[in-house]
Parts: sequence; structure tokens; C-alpha cells
Amino acid sequence: MEERNYRLQAVILHNRDFKENDKLVSFFSSERGKETALAKGARKPNSSLRGIVQPFCEVEIDFAKGRGSLDIITQGQMRNAYLHLHNDLDKIAYASYIAELTDLALPEKKAAPTVFYLLLATLAMIDLSDQLFLAARFFELRLLTALGIFPLLNCCSGCGHSISGSSFYLSPYRGGLLCSSCSVEQPRISAGTVRLMQYLATADLKKVLNLKINDQMGQEMEKALEIYLNYYLEKVSQAKRFINQLEKGSLNY
Repeated sequence: MEERNYRLQAVILHNRDFKENDKLVSFFSSERGKETALAKGARKPNSSLRGIVQPFCEVEIDFAKGRGSLDIITQGQMRNAYLHLHNDLDKIAYASYIAELTDLALPEKKAAPTVFYLLLATLAMIDLSDQLFLAARFFELRLLTALGIFPLLNCCSGCGHSISGSSFYLSPYRGGLLCSSCSVEQPRISAGTVRLMQYLATADLKKVLNLKINDQMGQEMEKALEIYLNYYLEKVSQAKRFINQLEKGSLNY
């Protein structure tokens, strides 16, 4: 028999207003995956739940089984508020992006502990360092690994030959690189960018934080992964669009 009350360690992905004083809260836990619960009264200024249900926080939450499809958040405790993150618009934008990718990539109520701890590690990177671009690419590549759709990078997905040459196309349709003989599609990525992607996907986190990426390789990797992710997730990230606008200085307030 399922318990009526339970506790989870979770990351808040996002929330939205519901009725007059409540919030619907989307969260992600190691044990149960992505879910939505109701936080009654969380919009009230004096509510004890108000701070607990803020996006991009790691929390301990107590739940009670609801009468309908939604369980009820009864109380919670902050584990990590990522305070530096919440005071910086650039950091908020990148945290929104990785939370959105998590939301788009995973089905409801399916445990994904590897993605959960990846999310925690990446939020810590965003909170404590200025390597925001690197944190996003780190998360993208390791998310693809966790989902079982990491691209084939050591040989051509078309002809099967070992990778040689100076530029390639990362094809989401073929699940990996295509050499110049198999594809003339754009944008291209260089051999150095391919090696960088392989390194980011496997290297120790401390080594990743010390990486310095030149602009060309960074742009190649970002665009290739954006196309790859859009194909598999079947949706364009709204947070990614916001980041692009923010970096171009084209936001209208």
C-alpha cells in the first residue's frame, strides 16, 4: 500500500500561479523523476512554502497524497538556494535553460538518478563560476549520454570510415558525424571541436572547469548541439532564445 505521506530530495524546475493563492510546482527527484505538485497558499507573502518552491533550488519536500492527480506539498527545507545564481540575470538564464532541457527531455514519473545528479552538478557550476557557456555545453553532452542518444564521434555515420579530415557535419538524423564525402550540409565543425566534445562528455568536472575554449570552437559546438537537441526533443528551447537575446543585447525591457 502506497504511503499517504512521503519526503523527497528534489530540484524545483519551475512553478506557475494557480487559483488565487496557490502554485503548481514542477520538480525533479532522483527517486521519482519529474512531477508536478500543488503548493497551497504559496503565493501568500507569509507562506512558509514561498521560498521552498522557487525555481533552481535544491530542497527537501514533504508531500501528502492528494484526492486527485496532484499530491500536496505540506512543508519543506532548503538544501541549497544557489544564492549567487539567483542574483545574476545571466546565471538565471542559463539555469532556466538546463531546467527546461530537463523538463523537455524526460517523461513524467520516470526515475533518472544520473540526470538528477548531473542537474545538481551543473547548477553548482553556474552558481559558483563564470563558466556559464561551458556549463551549458557540459550539461547538453552529458544529458545526451544519459538519454542514450550521444552522437557517434569516432567514425562517419554515413560510410563508417574512421574520422579523418578537417571538418564534419553533426547529423541528428544519422546520430553522429558525417565526413565531407557523405555530407555538404552546414554548419560544419572542426576536428578540434569534435575532440573538445569528446573531452567534455567524459572528463572529470574539476578539469572541465579549467578549460579555455576559443570562440570559433565554442560557436561550432553550440550550434551543432542546438540542432541535435532540437531534433531529438522536437522543440526549440525558449530559454535558449532568451540567452541569445541577452548576449546580443537585444532585449527590450
